[in-house]
Amino acid sequence: MGGLNNGNMIIIGGVMLQTDKFSNDEEPTAYSYDWELGRWNSFSLPTGNHLNRQGAACTTIENGITYIWGGKRASLTPPAHAGTNSTTSPVLPASMYRFDSVYPANSTIIMSTENNYPPLRYAHTQTLISEQRIVVLGGFDGATGDAVSLADVWVFDILSSTWTHIYAKLDKEDKPAKRSSHSQVLMPDGFSILVYGGYDGYHVYNDVAVLNTRTWTWNVKNTNAAVQGRADVSFFFFFFFFFI
Repeated sequence: MGGLNNGNMIIIGGVMLQTDKFSNDEEPTAYSYDWELGRWNSFSLPTGNHLNRQGAACTTIENGITYIWGGKRASLTPPAHAGTNSTTSPVLPASMYRFDSVYPANSTIIMSTENNYPPLRYAHTQTLISEQRIVVLGGFDGATGDAVSLADVWVFDILSSTWTHIYAKLDKEDKPAKRSSHSQVLMPDGFSILVYGGYDGYHVYNDVAVLNTRTWTWNVKNTNAAVQGRADVSFFFFFFFFFI
């Protein structure tokens, strides 16, 4: 969500029909949907945005600002008609992108003040805690394609533009298992992140786990396994229940 009063749905990047822009790292156009007017609009993005990607995650804060990180190239190989002299796209940068949905021209890549970046991931999640820190969990490794351990946590501080690498303590039997394509929500206490489901390339999970971001410890919850495992699912938290 973005725009004035966060009243618009914003769409950037993703998977589309194959085009001839496979070698271009740029995403020149974004789209917004005004739910009050029921109308789509398009607008131009600044150059140098590196947003032609899929599997990225985003975190929206106040004033229409969204932080986008991770993902992978939407097209890794040239289309068949492109010819033998074509080349594949460069590797995506590991820096955070600050997107301004009210004034898109102000959008920019954020360079870490300590030149310290996490390895790229895709199909991960981002959760805003303490109104200024973004917690990155899970996903597929951008280099190997392997699922990333939920003990391998990176935190981005919006105010200082720095990344911190944290090793969270897993529950017994090293659970929750590594995964991508899971779903997350920040619980009402403001510091616990609830994670459900996900996929590791072989298995689809139906477990529920909670990460305490004060102690950085995981706690796997007991469930009756009544829900079949799911990945890439949407859910929301309401009072003491979450709905899939």
